[in-house]
Amino acid sequence: MPQYIVQSAFAPQRNDRYVLNRVARHVRRYTRVLNPEDHAAAIEFFRTYPGYFPTPLRSLRSRARKMGIRELLVKDESNRFGLSSFKVLGVSYAIHRLFESGDLRPNSIVACATDGNHGRALAHVARRNQLKSRIYIHRGTCSARVKAIESEGAQVILVEGNYDDCVTFAAHDAMKHGWILVSDTAWPGYDIVPRYIMAGYTMLISEAANQWGEPPDLVIVQAGVGGLACAVVSALVEGFQFKRPLIASCEPESAACVLESMRAGTPVVIRGSLQTIMAGLSCGTVSSIAWPALHSGLDACIAVTDDECAEAVCSLAQPEAGDPSILAGESGACGLAALNAILRRDEFRPVRDGLRLGPETRVLLINTEGTSDPEV
Repeated sequence: MPQYIVQSAFAPQRNDRYVLNRVARHVRRYTRVLNPEDHAAAIEFFRTYPGYFPTPLRSLRSRARKMGIRELLVKDESNRFGLSSFKVLGVSYAIHRLFESGDLRPNSIVACATDGNHGRALAHVARRNQLKSRIYIHRGTCSARVKAIESEGAQVILVEGNYDDCVTFAAHDAMKHGWILVSDTAWPGYDIVPRYIMAGYTMLISEAANQWGEPPDLVIVQAGVGGLACAVVSALVEGFQFKRPLIASCEPESAACVLESMRAGTPVVIRGSLQTIMAGLSCGTVSSIAWPALHSGLDACIAVTDDECAEAVCSLAQPEAGDPSILAGESGACGLAALNAILRRDEFRPVRDGLRLGPETRVLLINTEGTSDPEV
């Protein structure tokens, strides 16, 4: 069960919002989680997947000039398969592999915990594949996210507590009832499905590599439990080796489990409500299968405040002259919030220097979600 991941635990240090990883550039020390065959299999699957097409890579030239960098690219996942998140990439591929292995058949029941996007993606894919779905979500989640999941035909189970509590309940009930758990986080004894999901996520970088012309110098990726970040690290390290871009993770200051794990050098748990407007990143425990790649592959970890994130949401929706408008959810704007903090705030000077940010720097961000909470 997930609670056994804990190796140490403490509250986040709010006055220390970054960690620089000095060994990440050494490819020989990188711990492989996904291999080139995993990436290739995902590409082959999506090549014939109904409704698949690459999401756009948007260039914000005016904002880049204002920020003092050469180029700012945003991989925009706000309308992947008609949904509002990248999550459907991982779920679609995982469900395919589970059918392929015989673990799933029509009318099977699948279950997961979610803060919104992963649950909606699983409910959507389950409906397309004649499956039934049970989605566990904490009671404080906004009604719009719950209704979006229910609109896909899922049964929603409300849980008291935070996202990590939902993970525990979903895993317990799946084992009790013989359901198939489709979780994007892993723990000892449960890692096959999360590996499939991360392999599906690598499509995001495969697409971007065909779109960007030349690789960026820095990629900033949302952390959460670490699944997307692990997929991005794996795709970039395997694809570019020593010539890969620098990679930084970003996450909420109140739920910075990857940053605090990196600081400690071992996975830790952030306890408490994990309250943040970045609902999709409100996670207190890093995925056990993702951690080795993150620890050996991330160059920096950044924590952002809710106020910084809110500003980033607005600036993407109301762009500089000539730039496209991007409708991003709060988690989707986390990368821009992190980049703003690195470039503007004196406390991040070591990060600016360590990531070699300057007028010739090209940066890739990922808008992981569209607007999912109209009230916010």
